[in-house]
Amino acid sequence: MKKFLSVFLTILMAICCLNPSYAFAAGNSEFDSEFTQQEFESLEHTYAVSIQPYNSGLIVDKNLGIAKSNNNLLITGFTSGNSSVVKCGFTKVIVQRRASSSASWSNYKTFNDLYSESNYYKISKSVPVDKGYQYRVTATHYAKKSLLSTQKIDATTGYLSF
Repeated sequence: MKKFLSVFLTILMAICCLNPSYAFAAGNSEFDSEFTQQEFESLEHTYAVSIQPYNSGLIVDKNLGIAKSNNNLLITGFTSGNSSVVKCGFTKVIVQRRASSSASWSNYKTFNDLYSESNYYKISKSVPVDKGYQYRVTATHYAKKSLLSTQKIDATTGYLSF
């Protein structure tokens, strides 16, 4: 029985490790916005703090932040990979909101598969939002060196009230 369990777990681990993850660009130009870091810093803003329990060294620097500009939530950030990285960016960026009196967050807007075929990707988006809510952004930074060598790091910003 132990041998059967051992063989089963070995096969399961091999399948999980060899299962590739693909990322494709699916941008929405309606939300694409270019703003400078200086403009962003002049607004009420907050940045993400992420914990990295496992580090393969593919992602060498990352940043994610949100700012308040009238009735728009500005999202800025980047993922920077080392020189061997061939694809870099975000697998998902999710804008979440909650009523000021609520404890749970709900997804408001989702952007999937934002990346470039290089070792650096910068995000700059403006999302119109409703008043009376608190907003935050969660994202997954992504870097790929080869089919079997990728790294993902989750990040969540603080929240801003509108």
